[in-house]
Amino acid sequence: MEVHIAQGHNPPHNIHGITVIIDVIRAFTTSHHAFRKGLRCIWPVENAEQAFALRDEHLPDALLAGEVDALPIKGFDFGNSPWEIDQADLQDRELILRTTNGVAATLKARDSKEVLVAGLVNAQATANYLREQNPPTVVLVASHPTGDEDVACAEYIRHLLGGEGVSYAIARERTLNARAAKKFYDGSHPRLRPQDIDAAAASEGDNALIMRVSFDPFPCITAHPAP
Repeated sequence: MEVHIAQGHNPPHNIHGITVIIDVIRAFTTSHHAFRKGLRCIWPVENAEQAFALRDEHLPDALLAGEVDALPIKGFDFGNSPWEIDQADLQDRELILRTTNGVAATLKARDSKEVLVAGLVNAQATANYLREQNPPTVVLVASHPTGDEDVACAEYIRHLLGGEGVSYAIARERTLNARAAKKFYDGSHPRLRPQDIDAAAASEGDNALIMRVSFDPFPCITAHPAP
């Protein structure tokens, strides 16, 4: 198994392997919390206009979550916030999600044999799944183009797969101290909460969910128990 780390919104081609899109602060932390609350599926979209159109034309009962420049989108039910998701009843609901980095990279990963999404919360379970599948190539995509937290998570997964990398403790510390985390602690906006960063830096270990992406007819993320 060859393991490669890439960064940004344009995952490299990986037609025979598994690509993992990583967004620690906060898209796939939020997603994992939503699935833990009983959510059925997540529909990732490029922008707010597509979110509203998908809901209005195909998914009238779906909820909307996401952000632009880290802040909630007017007319959406939730920001991109694990804390907000934890306050909601999502049993058997569906969610349309728009985020700047994780979703953007996911939508461009169609040419991989299999696509997963992850944060630190399910990094260990994702690594276990990758070992079990043993694909010829794994591409770990740190979706934030300049952020360290996604790179840290990628290096942690690579470490779990037997390559050069970092421990969970180091990845957690880099998440808590990431540039993207600072605005959640300075009180600059009431919906940028430090609890979101606490959630982003946490891990559910071996018992976390595996989050898979399908692309037909629309991109869809579903969650599955760890093997």
